[in-house]
Amino acid sequence: MSFVRIQKISSKEAWAVRGILFGLIAFAFIATILYPFDLIRYLFPGWFKYDSSCVILNLFGIPCPFCGMSHALAEYLKLNFSTSIYYNPSSVVFFTFLGLFCLFIFVLSIFNYKVAVSFNKKTLTALIIVLMIIWILNICFGHLS
Repeated sequence: MSFVRIQKISSKEAWAVRGILFGLIAFAFIATILYPFDLIRYLFPGWFKYDSSCVILNLFGIPCPFCGMSHALAEYLKLNFSTSIYYNPSSVVFFTFLGLFCLFIFVLSIFNYKVAVSFNKKTLTALIIVLMIIWILNICFGHLS
């Protein structure tokens, strides 16, 4: 059994895949711009110890794996890769991989195929290890924004 399979789908399903993909991308951009905890941070500044809307950072004092990703995405889109890395050390690799994966899904959907992902213990272990590496990089080298 493989982790990723490519399956043939109908044209209607392919349009649904494209719609979901574009919806997730739109949601990501809107959530980056209108992050709800930013509003809470501005309304209740005493609740936050740091100049960040990250809940984990403010509760536990350490940055989460994705601290700084909003600023990093904004800088990545401006092609300021060094500033993007400044906000989150794994951001350039993360956004590049995510962009290529979304492009791959979109191109497959044009030809009426989809990516089917199946998780098992090895896959989940690998994902947890990658997440921990990202977290360690962000704790050691990330900028608390």
